[in-house]
Amino acid sequence: MIIQLLDGTTKDIQDYNLKRLFHRIPSLDVSHVTESVEGRGDLVVGTQYKQRVITVTLLYIVPDICGYDLLRDELNALFARDESFYIIFKREQWKRYKVRLAQQLEMEPNQHMNSFDISFRMDDLFAESVGTSLDLQNRGEWDADLWGFGSGIDYDTQYNYSFNSNYFVVKNIGNQKIDPKQSTLEITLKGNFNNFVQITNFTTEEVYRFNNPLSSTDTLKLSGIRTLKNSLSAFKHTNHKLLTLAPGDNLITVEGGTVDSVVFDFRFLYK
Repeated sequence: MIIQLLDGTTKDIQDYNLKRLFHRIPSLDVSHVTESVEGRGDLVVGTQYKQRVITVTLLYIVPDICGYDLLRDELNALFARDESFYIIFKREQWKRYKVRLAQQLEMEPNQHMNSFDISFRMDDLFAESVGTSLDLQNRGEWDADLWGFGSGIDYDTQYNYSFNSNYFVVKNIGNQKIDPKQSTLEITLKGNFNNFVQITNFTTEEVYRFNNPLSSTDTLKLSGIRTLKNSLSAFKHTNHKLLTLAPGDNLITVEGGTVDSVVFDFRFLYK
């Protein structure tokens, strides 16, 4: 098991004399919102997912009881953090889980070895790919650290997330929608547009519109919920809508002018 900090630093639990025995990732806990309708009973009007807790059983190995004391302190420093971090299981190195320690560590002391459980509360509901869409586009030979079986990749397909036309398809190989309110999505556009830019995702029936011109020297970036023109906030010049990416193919069109380049940078999500 790998610990990855927000700054990209990675720590292998093997370096702490730990061995992962088991881990349990629960399925999504679904809560339905219902309303009673006369003659039809309760109808589902909304569905919410509850937070998940990952449990990992670890084995520690120490030379003596003093080694246990030292290891206990090291693990407190490793796992009890103010900020979130990622955990990556080596059998699925292509995806990671953003977590925090769910409860205090309970390690029974032993002068040689013992097992214990540790619980992590997922900050996000879904796992995300370690690699980004641009990593997938630029992959050469098979990279087992970034992509693995179950990631949704068709190995005979060339994936493109950089385009220079007004019509193209963005492939979301994950099994969950990419929503910029909840996950990373950056769309960077350059081109010539006399009065406006309109981007439509026909798959999701969403329309984003920027009501100002763009020249060939300008850069329009949709970064999460923000709109930036040449790195300055320009959200007030939009129709206040956002674009999401559905699982599978997303048919995108750009209207109002000529596209020089448009780039989609995001991580894939998995339930």
